[in-house]
Amino acid sequence: MSEEYDTSLMSEEEIKKAFEKCFLSKEGKIVLSFLRRQTIERQYGANVEEAQLRDLEGQRRLFRQIERLSKSN
Repeated sequence: MSEEYDTSLMSEEEIKKAFEKCFLSKEGKIVLSFLRRQTIERQYGANVEEAQLRDLEGQRRLFRQIERLSKSN
């Protein structure tokens, strides 16, 4: 059984520290590199459907949020 946390009760700083701990490790950096390749660096051809573009933009936004929260100051 996994633990669940009510992040609505946590401060932005607590959440940011959790992201940093997770993604600043070697393994975390590997995961971020993979996610970057799958989202930010992905390109579609001219025949892409609008729904695919919207989906990709949502993925990119989520990746940028993960990246922002995981960067150490």
